[in-house]
Amino acid sequence: MLKWRRWKKANDLTCNSLPMVEKELGIGLVNRSFLVRSGKFRAVVRVNSIDSDKLGIDRLRESQILEALEGKEFVPNILYRDEDVLVTEYISGVKLDNESLKSSEFRSHLSSVLCRIQTTYVTDMNRFSYLECCNSYARNLPYNPSEVVDWQRLCLVAKEIDRSFWAPVLCHHDLIADNIIIRQDSIVFIDWEFAALGHPAFDYVKLFGENTPRGMLSGSDISPSVIKQIKFLQSAIDDLWFAAQNILKGSSDERGQND
Repeated sequence: MLKWRRWKKANDLTCNSLPMVEKELGIGLVNRSFLVRSGKFRAVVRVNSIDSDKLGIDRLRESQILEALEGKEFVPNILYRDEDVLVTEYISGVKLDNESLKSSEFRSHLSSVLCRIQTTYVTDMNRFSYLECCNSYARNLPYNPSEVVDWQRLCLVAKEIDRSFWAPVLCHHDLIADNIIIRQDSIVFIDWEFAALGHPAFDYVKLFGENTPRGMLSGSDISPSVIKQIKFLQSAIDDLWFAAQNILKGSSDERGQND
């Protein structure tokens, strides 16, 4: 936080003195995040994991996406970032819950935000490969990935999705409840580190499951069978990620004991 003088304003408030840590924001699975305060100024400081790349996080790609999203009302304002930390405005509100998802009005609002995300243009970025994503997690496992997932089926599904024709769009790729904050009449998505140019149905299926109304999707040719494939893909990738994360966490704990 010694670089606090470089931070931008947050909600028209300037950080006028060295901020103090108010609390750690939960137990992060990848990074550590802290709520900091300086007078009325509040911000979130995320300390990046040293194992980011092994967990499928491309910090350069994240930086490009955050630049493309700058100024959008559905993302926090970026106050400062470098290779080690990301400082964003603090967003107060409530996290997404199942009751909200049952509301047709809220689902429509959420769908409209996803549409705006998907129409955000990001330059100089390749289409995301779901097969390579699976392989990268598998390479970090000291055992056969078949012990975690149906590896043969996963590779076939990922390869089929990669090879099929679809126009890549900006995908968050991690739309869990903790990453969606509802404040008054707006919805804010946080934690964009897994975002990439991916399949147009991915974020919708993550939120709405196999019952995703086809009318929500920008591509009318996305069939129920493709939605089912993406649902399986998401579940399997999550299982692989957690397996890789547990291995890295064990290695990190061991390093800490040896220090």
